[in-house]
Amino acid sequence: MDSTTYALPATPKQIAYARSLALRNQTLLLWEVQQDRRSLSAWIVSIRGGPSGC
Repeated sequence: MDSTTYALPATPKQIAYARSLALRNQTLLLWEVQQDRRSLSAWIVSIRGGPSGC
């Protein structure tokens, strides 16, 4: 069995939302983060201050 994992690309909607958050918070959104859906989701959560409901 192949143990290689594949990263899913971020969706255009996800990238647009992250860019708007970066502008609003005057934060740098790295290119590498924008290439992976999971990394971008983690970045969004960290910028928003953690998962909602916490």
